[in-house]
Amino acid sequence: LVTDVSRSMLADDVDPSRLEAARAAALRFLEEVPEEARVGAVAFSTDPHTIEPPTDDRDDIQGLVESLSADGGTAAGDALAAALGLVDGPAEDRPPAAILLLSDGETTTGRDPLPVARRAGRLGIPIHTVALGTRTATITTPDGTLIPVPPDPEAMRRIAELSGGRAFEVDDADELGGLYEDLGSQVATEKEKREITAAFAAGGIVLLMAAAALGTRATARLP
Repeated sequence: LVTDVSRSMLADDVDPSRLEAARAAALRFLEEVPEEARVGAVAFSTDPHTIEPPTDDRDDIQGLVESLSADGGTAAGDALAAALGLVDGPAEDRPPAAILLLSDGETTTGRDPLPVARRAGRLGIPIHTVALGTRTATITTPDGTLIPVPPDPEAMRRIAELSGGRAFEVDDADELGGLYEDLGSQVATEKEKREITAAFAAGGIVLLMAAAALGTRATARLP
């Protein structure tokens, strides 16, 4: 879970605010994601300041989500790089993983997120993006100035596209919660016992048929 907690997340165009909608959706995600899945979290504004590696202990992640507050700029590239570092590793040892990026605006500081997205794509780790907010949203600075804070769905779509993920535009908290639930199910894997005797038997039949065919062709060539 990579969550933008920049100052623009204080906008109230999503009820009761973008940050509260994101928090509620993340908590719902923790409730709905299969128990077998490990969950990590990165919260970022001007830099990725809060990082929790994937863990089975949902209480740690829940505490992180509940403590989030908004301020600063938007360093999406640095946050994605930090998240990628938490799930990257030797391909043969790496379990299925995905990154869920929830942000409301364009990157304003730090590295370009697009090269990070390309690297994630090469590693087979999709970044699913959620552009949160409406184009007419504003926030008020401490001195009373109104600042427009529209989301940047095109940049988010490009990040998802380069990494092999999916891009969404969500301006409703309930829809966001449902989205997290769906993506949580996609990320999780489940071991399953299967009866393979029939497969071996079918393989035996194929081999016998092949042997018989070879024998027939060999016989046909005899004088």
